[in-house]
Amino acid sequence: MKSSLSDALFLLFVITTQSICSTTTGAASTGENVVKDATGKKVLNNVPYHIGPVISANGGRIKLTDAMNNKKICPFNVVQDPSDVNLGGQFSFTLIAKEKYLLTSRILGIDSGSPKSPCNKSTFWTVPDAEAKPPANLITTGDYFDEAATCFQIVEYPKPTNPKVHSYMLQHCPSFCGAGPRTCFNASIYLDKGVRRLASSGGTPFEFVFYKV
Repeated sequence: MKSSLSDALFLLFVITTQSICSTTTGAASTGENVVKDATGKKVLNNVPYHIGPVISANGGRIKLTDAMNNKKICPFNVVQDPSDVNLGGQFSFTLIAKEKYLLTSRILGIDSGSPKSPCNKSTFWTVPDAEAKPPANLITTGDYFDEAATCFQIVEYPKPTNPKVHSYMLQHCPSFCGAGPRTCFNASIYLDKGVRRLASSGGTPFEFVFYKV
């Protein structure tokens, strides 16, 4: 009974978090905190970091890929590395407001850095259509900073796998940066033809931690 109640409360938090997002702005809020990495150090704003699950049993770290099903793609896709020994990609989480450290509940963009391929698309994480079903709500790249399609925020994970580690979840909030549904969508893992991809599905949020490059 206790476990069922705990799960129910967690689900209520996720739903409530999405509901209140429509009234949140990029300005400072009472719920914001400095983001910390896996070692407890403050995460710097607009500085590259690796991100991945709290425990390796849940898969490898997040990376960018320029190929799917043995075919080159442009723009790129955001996926989870099947190997837990690889470092993953380097991503810069950049707040729209200038701050030294990354903060929760603040509007931000996520940049994957300069592409090492002929693809000339932007490398900012992008959600083509948050309200659609896959593949339209899968996280790719291609749009630019401070646009509805690239508008995200980080919030603390409500029920951490390891309470001793600072873990987080990502939400896509298009209306914070322009037109779009007045709600936020949890970034979760979606299995696409055997590939674990990040999607703005509003499902069970992907729990991750920051690792300094």
